[in-house]
Amino acid sequence: MKAEKLLCVVILTVLTAIFFTHFRLEQEKVLIIYNEHKKSRTVIPVKNGEFTLTFLHSIEKTPVYELYNINDDNTMTIKEVRFYSLGTGLPFSSEGGFKNENGEFVVRESKTLDKIPLWVSPLPGHAVIVDGRRINFTDIAEREDLLTISAGHRWIIKKSTEGSGKNERKTKF
Repeated sequence: MKAEKLLCVVILTVLTAIFFTHFRLEQEKVLIIYNEHKKSRTVIPVKNGEFTLTFLHSIEKTPVYELYNINDDNTMTIKEVRFYSLGTGLPFSSEGGFKNENGEFVVRESKTLDKIPLWVSPLPGHAVIVDGRRINFTDIAEREDLLTISAGHRWIIKKSTEGSGKNERKTKF
């Protein structure tokens, strides 16, 4: 019986060693979009720790872009808001630095949030942009659904050579 247990431990150790020579565990930041109406969630990996919320302003009918960073404690900090026209409901702040950069209005801010609640706009263009990928909220929810956006992290398994540039085999022909 002791020999069988020892054999199991040895086999498990060898398999674990083989696994970790080819794979590694890595933590990645994610956005979690919870649909309050459907009680469902969408999880989006965020490689560079930044994302942008975009929408058409309901009165001005011009695009607005809100740039956020995900912090180590999974809070989100809005860094800037970009828009193309001034009007009701659009930000204006002398504290954060209001500028006109080539016809684009930019307000720099630093406000930290745990969650971002939002109603999916009936106007087209309401989306999140993550790592260059645009995800329209109407693709994951109905118009006027209440969404709650939060940040988190998850563990993933990656090949040991993925993205590291190390230990990659180079073959000469």
